[in-house]
Amino acid sequence: MSAANQQSGPHGARRAAVTGVVVVLVVLAAGLVLLALQPRTTTATATLTVTPRTEAGADAALLLADRYTALAGSAEVLGAAQADEPALTEVSLTELQEGVEVGRPPGTATVVVQVTLPDRDAAVTAANAVVGRLVEAGADEELVAVDPGREASSARTTGSSATARWVLVSVLLALAAGLCAALASSLLTRGRTAGRATGSTDAEALDDLPGFLADPPGSPAPVPPRTGRTGATAAPVGSPGGAVSRTTGSAVTLTAALLLVLAAVAVGAPIGRAGSNSLSAAPATGIAPAAPAPDSTAPDSTAPGLDPAVPSAPAAETGAGALASRSVPLGTDGIAATASFGGVLLEERAVGLTVTYPDVSLTTDGRRALAHVRLPTHNCLTTEPPADPVAAGCVRSVTEYADLASPELQVTRDGDRIELAGLFPTYTRPNGSAPSYTGRAYQLAASIAPDGPRRDDTTPATGVVRIGLDSAATAPERGVSRLQHPG
Repeated sequence: MSAANQQSGPHGARRAAVTGVVVVLVVLAAGLVLLALQPRTTTATATLTVTPRTEAGADAALLLADRYTALAGSAEVLGAAQADEPALTEVSLTELQEGVEVGRPPGTATVVVQVTLPDRDAAVTAANAVVGRLVEAGADEELVAVDPGREASSARTTGSSATARWVLVSVLLALAAGLCAALASSLLTRGRTAGRATGSTDAEALDDLPGFLADPPGSPAPVPPRTGRTGATAAPVGSPGGAVSRTTGSAVTLTAALLLVLAAVAVGAPIGRAGSNSLSAAPATGIAPAAPAPDSTAPDSTAPGLDPAVPSAPAAETGAGALASRSVPLGTDGIAATASFGGVLLEERAVGLTVTYPDVSLTTDGRRALAHVRLPTHNCLTTEPPADPVAAGCVRSVTEYADLASPELQVTRDGDRIELAGLFPTYTRPNGSAPSYTGRAYQLAASIAPDGPRRDDTTPATGVVRIGLDSAATAPERGVSRLQHPG
């Protein structure tokens, strides 16, 4: 074996390793440079609490919290917050709308307001200003107290969550590129070495000078020496094991590079809108993005109905309670409605009745709609649903819930009068376990209309609910019934 063949293995391995490391560093540096050129954002978080003042307010707290969740993302509230704070004069209303996310954690009456802006102080000011406007709007609430919760501050802001994700993506892609470069360098080096080795062997085979000197013309024919193996040739035969191992190594390297690329795609896949943090991206938090700017022309990627924050799929096709803490931003033409109704017959039993006293809330922007229904049930030994189930001696049973979004939810408006209808699959919330569907679905229809003058964008409401063949009117003693306008 020639010296070139003896040294090609270690030399080729070193060259492949150096090539791979150089490519890794180059790709990683390029990714980090691109990341450094991306704009930075800061997210500030402030909260609002809705606390019941009366027993009726305890039943209405969650419904009212939904209403304030929808109001927080409206253009009117954001515009008023911007006008109140000189620090926000450099922030356009469109930028503010795109940066605001509002949600209510499931099972609580706390409204979480998050504002994501490039400037830290502007994000903090905007979050506190939005909460301040909501507190001002809820000053006249009789059933609940609307108070500020945790105040946003510079010390509690968070940076863009995309930074760590894209650093990891850059590392994975750099490793994949380094593996591919090392493999290519190794294959190229082996090809050149094989070519040189083949050329050397051919030259030695054609060189007949030693034989000519040993046996000049006219000499007796030499007797070939005996060998220990019959039919053995003097030429060395290469083992196929080397080629197999090289093929296996190449396949393993390419597979590892492919896995790294797939991991980079999985890590870098968008989990929410640009600049949003984990709270807005996690479905469990129920964050509904603020309404888009009025002049927005971005196409709707979903079926007619709700945007990605409020899925348009039927409730039965989503997890139980997946829409419970979500709402539709009201925008400029929307409306929010809450109503508490009297007793409705659910089931007639051999002895007595099973009745419910529905609470219905609705948010709509004129195109999309989302309704929440709460059905506390009682077993009563009466012939009709009593006005007060406790006074009538009824036994409290489980409370069922239902959420339905358009287009399955049918909503029509005639001015401020709202009519909604749909088939509502119900679920329960067992203590200590996740919500689970009951297997029942009720055909529910409700009509809610103004019942007095509008004051501070709020109008008293009255209405009727129908479940199956039974119906009931709103019951003021049970809770709040009102319409809330964006401005």
